[in-house]
Amino acid sequence: MGTSRNDRSPNTPPWRPALAILGRTNSPPEQQSREIWRAAAADRGEKLLRDFSHEALSQACKLVAQRSPLMEGLNAYDTTVLHASDGGLALEMGRRALARSLASESSPTHFVGELFSEAVSYYCSRDLPSFVAAPGRIQSTSSAIKLKEDLRKVARNSVKAIGPPKYVGREWKGYITKVLKHLQSQQTHK
Repeated sequence: MGTSRNDRSPNTPPWRPALAILGRTNSPPEQQSREIWRAAAADRGEKLLRDFSHEALSQACKLVAQRSPLMEGLNAYDTTVLHASDGGLALEMGRRALARSLASESSPTHFVGELFSEAVSYYCSRDLPSFVAAPGRIQSTSSAIKLKEDLRKVARNSVKAIGPPKYVGREWKGYITKVLKHLQSQQTHK
């Protein structure tokens, strides 16, 4: 029987600001999101861009644009990623985003928003449980769930702010670059 585990974020300089702010009741979700994405970018470097600009994800975006039927789209995606060894966790996040987008007959922008909301949820989930009920941090599991959804919403809104994705060739990588930069620089809303 398999087990599931969430390894905490490393206690390295890139992650320290994110860990210091995650779950703080006096820090808006936009600020927490920005620090999470800055940490991920500093920690992973070019690998972060490479994973999210993977060709399989641009193909998934195209499947959403073509309004592929759910099972056909998922089968096509699975075939595309079957032999991919260079996409990491982003490809699994892409499958989840694709399933939700095809099931709801959403737009390519929705797909990309779901892709990045999956990612921020993953990064948040690695550490947030450790901060529940700590002084100055969220005080309950339900507050943690709400914060996670708020962070997902920030990701979706960031993608919407960039506009519709370009999912052909180098345009996809350029689009993903813009999304990642926006996620790292977004302003806190008062």
